[in-house]
Amino acid sequence: MNLVEKQKLTRKSKPFTLKEGIVYRMGQGNKMRRCLTTSKAQNILKELHEGVARGQFVIDIIAKKNLDVGYW
Repeated sequence: MNLVEKQKLTRKSKPFTLKEGIVYRMGQGNKMRRCLTTSKAQNILKELHEGVARGQFVIDIIAKKNLDVGYW
């Protein structure tokens, strides 16, 4: 990596932190949100849509639910 690429990576990584092997991103109000793998995110979205608390929600509402419980 050249210097410019290193600086860009440093800027992009600032909102992220690693705690006990789990990656978190700092959200609004300094709330740490756990970063999810694609497959884990898909499972959570499926559960929100089809599970016990299911409902037909607009994607923005589902995304807000994920953020409200601390996922990013």
